[in-house]
This record gives sequence, C-alpha cells and structure tokens, in this order.
Amino acid sequence: MISIKAVLLLGALAIGLFAPKTTEAAELPMGKDDPELAHVMDYYLHHDIAAQTTALSADERAMVTITTLATQDAQRQLTRAVEEALAGGTEPIVIRETLYQPAPYIGFPKVEDALTSANNVFRRHHVQLPLPSQGTVTDENRLEKGLDMQIGLYGERITKMRESTPDDAKHINDDLAAFCFGDTYTRNLLDIRQRELITFAAIATLGGAEQQLKGHINGNKSAGNSRAKVIAALTTISPYIGFPRTLNALRCINETYPAENTADAQKKS
Repeated sequence: MISIKAVLLLGALAIGLFAPKTTEAAELPMGKDDPELAHVMDYYLHHDIAAQTTALSADERAMVTITTLATQDAQRQLTRAVEEALAGGTEPIVIRETLYQPAPYIGFPKVEDALTSANNVFRRHHVQLPLPSQGTVTDENRLEKGLDMQIGLYGERITKMRESTPDDAKHINDDLAAFCFGDTYTRNLLDIRQRELITFAAIATLGGAEQQLKGHINGNKSAGNSRAKVIAALTTISPYIGFPRTLNALRCINETYPAENTADAQKKS
C-alpha cells in the first residue's frame, strides 16, 4: 500500500493538496498505476536520503533538487518540486534565482522551460510576476565585475588561463567571465556558497564534465561550503541522476576535496 508521503511526493496535485484547476492531476499516474515503484521512491527519498542530508537547509535541498530537474528538463517532476518547495517555506524569489543560476552551464532553453513551469506554479499561488530584480551589473561593467568575482573565487589560475588562451578564442574567456560571473554570480539574494552548490548540482547532473565539476568543487571549498555539504548535495540529487553519475561525481569530490581522515591516513602511510 502506497504511503501518504508517496502520495504527497508523486500525486500531490492529483489529491488536491495544492488544488490547481489544471489537467496536470491527470498526468500523475505513478502513485495509483505503479504503487510498488512509488513506494520504493517514497521510502528512498523520505527515509534514506532525508536522513543523510541534514547538512543542508530546507532551502538548499530545494535548490539542488530543482536544479537537477531543470538540468534534465524534467518538467513534470520540476513542477511538483516547486510546489513542495513553496509548501516547505521556500520563497518564490529563491526558486527563481535558483533557476537563473545554472543558465551558463545548462543553456537558456532548459532554463526557459523550467521557468515556464515554475511561473505556472507561482500564478496558481497568486504570486505577482515578474518578481523583483536582483541584478547588480550593467551592460558596460558586467565583464569587469565578472572578472573580479571569478578571480576572487578561483584565484590567479584564472589570470594564467586567460593569458595562455590563443587570440582567436579569447572572447570565450570574456564571455565566461561576463555571463557566468558578471550576469549571474553577482546577483543579490543568494550568496556565493549557495550559488556554487547550485552550480555543482547542475554540472554533476550533466555528467561528462568532470574537469569543470572539479573546478566547482574547488569553488565550493573556496566559497566556504564544507565537504559534508557538497556530499549532502550529491546525495540529494542522486535519486534523480542515477548511480553512474553519482559515483563519478563522488570520485571528483574525493580527488578534489578529500575527507580529513583520508588525508591524515595518506600522510601517515
């Protein structure tokens, strides 16, 4: 028999918890048509994963969950995640900023689709759109401010990378600094630790970008996120990305941000 939590997770809209007057309720068959898998998912998420991710706040769990679903373009589950985040007390503008953050990493199309889904939920909850602006840069200073942010977070290796880039590709480094960091990281509301956590979740979900993932694991460390928090973020998204990508991301964490006991053991050996 499917638990109440599974119904909340997989069929909240269908049972009328949020009572939207849409056809989405008819699109949530898993709870009634496949109760066994629904139970497995419910128990895994609300028993195993919930107990293993106490290093994250409720907002942070919502952030990385929404990020991984947006990265996968999983709009139906994203809609439910936004509903659950609102029900859990996460502010709409935090959700909006969460979806803006991964745009440089997953591309505008996925972010636009995710914002469409989130905004539909906001409208059902009578949230006034557009939400207040959080931008801090201008078209004229976005590159300058972005470089300041990028070098401040990642150090002089950014300067060396820019200097060693061939002339015909230097504009890509400028675009990276202006868009990823100028347009995005300098925004208000979310702090650098939260933004790096979101970026980690996006790149881990993408898979196949281990070099960039290691860079942002270092970014998390530089921003002040503990290894425990990064591990908790990976644990939170693992049911959505599967174990191959989870284990690849864990290997990157272990290589880049080793556990203190592991480092101590290596020193003694």
